[in-house]
Amino acid sequence: MKAMAMREHPTTIEGVRGEEARTIDVTQSPPSELPVLARPLAALRRVLRRDETGSVQGEERRRPITLPSPPSYRLTFILCVVLPSFISLIYFTFLASDQFAAEARFAIRSAPFATTVDSNTSGALSSMGSGGIPSIAGQDAHVVANFIRSPAIFAELDPAVDPKKIFTRPEADFWARLPMDASLETLTDYWREMVHTNVDGPSGIVTVTVRAFRPDDARDLMESIVKASEKLVNTMSQRARNDSMSAAEAEVRRTEALVRDALVELQAYREKVGFIDPVKAAASSSQLLLQTMAEKIKLESDYFVSLRATGSDSPTVLPLKSRIEALDQQIGKLKTQLTGTGGPDPSIASTIARFEELELKRVFSEKLYDFATRAMERARQRAERQNVYLSVFVAPMLPEEARFPLRLSMSILIPIGLLVLWGIGALTALTIEDHTY
Repeated sequence: MKAMAMREHPTTIEGVRGEEARTIDVTQSPPSELPVLARPLAALRRVLRRDETGSVQGEERRRPITLPSPPSYRLTFILCVVLPSFISLIYFTFLASDQFAAEARFAIRSAPFATTVDSNTSGALSSMGSGGIPSIAGQDAHVVANFIRSPAIFAELDPAVDPKKIFTRPEADFWARLPMDASLETLTDYWREMVHTNVDGPSGIVTVTVRAFRPDDARDLMESIVKASEKLVNTMSQRARNDSMSAAEAEVRRTEALVRDALVELQAYREKVGFIDPVKAAASSSQLLLQTMAEKIKLESDYFVSLRATGSDSPTVLPLKSRIEALDQQIGKLKTQLTGTGGPDPSIASTIARFEELELKRVFSEKLYDFATRAMERARQRAERQNVYLSVFVAPMLPEEARFPLRLSMSILIPIGLLVLWGIGALTALTIEDHTY
């Protein structure tokens, strides 16, 4: 019986002391009150309780940390989609100001170039016939388009057309109006929203669209933009011509100075030696010397004939002798003038070398000057090819209807965009929640 009682109630024992029987709870009684056999059972029970308690606490510690539950999808749908869509609908229906758009189209073209040249430059320009600049300058079109959208255009606009004044009209609503104290950066960002440019690649046509809150403001601003663009094109064309001509003109001035210096040196040397052209003077003196020597030979022949026929005292012999002596003096003088032997003055032979040097310098500088002038003419003709101009074929006109803002389109696109964004966010939240739990 006692064994059965212990199996049914392992934490209690029955003891008999005298006539009384009592049941002792081994888990509640202190060890001093337990019988000797019940003490090991109580200790075992306490160990079992500690194990059970520890396992429960371990399970609580191993439980994963959960994120706070996201807000209601219905609430987020209302806040992120319905409410902004309703606000945008109210804005575009009742508050948005009318915006008028003016448009202009132009092309950047090069001036026609005449291929007729003179005979001196035709050979030098023959290789340039197929390499000219095309009629439409595509790169210049992109330059003008970028200039229109840059803050540099504000300095080139007509002073009567003030962008700040135009974009702060009282007709503008609170959202579309430019701030009154807008800085240059803010004005530039606003300008790029109101002014749009497009360059057609194959044709090079530039399309500019300007929006304003008044029709006349849009037209005036568009006309001022076209004038500023035309001024920029003219400046680029003039700069290209100056760059092409500057080097050629500098070379012409340099060679002209060489020619002038050579002529001055040659003139000074002529005055020094007393000959305009020593080469021609030497040729004349040589010819005269030959004629004199030939005449002397003839006189000597006559003299010897007369001397043998009549004697040395004959009246015909003495004049011949005098003429021969005069010719000898003239021949000696001519020889001295040509070679410079025995004379104080410089001879023609000594001046020819320096004169030929100066003459060669003069001829060479004149050739350089001639080449430089031809090169300048070629540069001028190349500069004519680089002469570009702005050709407007769609002039700005006064708009009659307000095409902006796109009320119906924006009222549809904004809810669709918000719905797509909300859907992406909701799917992301669901994915995170699914992987968390």
